[in-house]
Order: sequence, then structure tokens, then C-alpha cells
Amino acid sequence: MNGQRGVVLLLALVLCLLLSLLSASALRDALVETRMTGVMRDGLLAFEQAEDALRAAEEAFTRGPPELCEGCLPPPRPHELQGSWQSSKSGYYQLQNLGVTRKAVHMPEGEQVTLYRVTAVSQQLAARQVLEAVYAVPTAQAEAPRRILWRQRLRED
Repeated sequence: MNGQRGVVLLLALVLCLLLSLLSASALRDALVETRMTGVMRDGLLAFEQAEDALRAAEEAFTRGPPELCEGCLPPPRPHELQGSWQSSKSGYYQLQNLGVTRKAVHMPEGEQVTLYRVTAVSQQLAARQVLEAVYAVPTAQAEAPRRILWRQRLRED
């Protein structure tokens, strides 16, 4: 009879150990999922901030367009905010006047438009997002700017 009591105690300890390992594994998985959700939320928030900065830049060049730039390359390493950037409530942007053309994509053929490149950077540092858009503004009519190209720049760009 005494030998059986020891086996039951040993069996109970083994079951407690297994339940402890199972609960520790479930807790670890829950923590990983919580971190992943936080990273995704930060990325979406940064994306929204960059979109807001694009809209702020659009308002800025409709109020007063910048001077035509010579050899306009996109800003180098925009994730690090090097160069001259303008601030908005949700991020930073750089505005470039690319000049006048009659061959803009997604616009009626032969229509003369002025092209502007906007590079927008989110304010959030951890999950920083960089968006780049090209807007066409018809020179003949007083129409609103039209976004004709858009891309998301990665850190390697």
C-alpha cells in the first residue's frame, strides 16, 4: 500500500510539470502575438502619418509651387531625413518641381501639366514609412492636382 502512494505522488508531480510547460508555452506564444500586433499597429500608424504628410505637401504646392529644380533626383536615404525637409503635423515632406510636360501618364494625351514629386516621411521613428508620389497639375485649367504615380520606399531604396 505504501508503494502505491509514492507512485501517485510521482504521477501527480509529472502531470503538474507537463501542465506548467504547456502553460509557459501558451504564455510565450501570447507574448509573441502581442508584440507582432504592436509592430503591425506601429507600421500602420506610420503609414497613415506619411499619407497625411503627402496631403500636407499637396496643399503646400497648390498655395505656392516651388522653383523648378535641376536634375531632380529623389532624396537620398529619406528614412534618415537627410537634406532639407519641411515639417507637417504628422511627418516631414520634400517637394520638388520636375517641370512641364505633355507626356504625363494617366493624363489626356497632349495636355500640358506641371509635375511635382513629393517625398513624405512619417514622424514615428520605430516603424518609419516613406512614401513618394508624383502629382500632375494641368497648366491650362485651374484643376486640382492629380496623383499619377505612387510608391513606398523601403530602407534599401
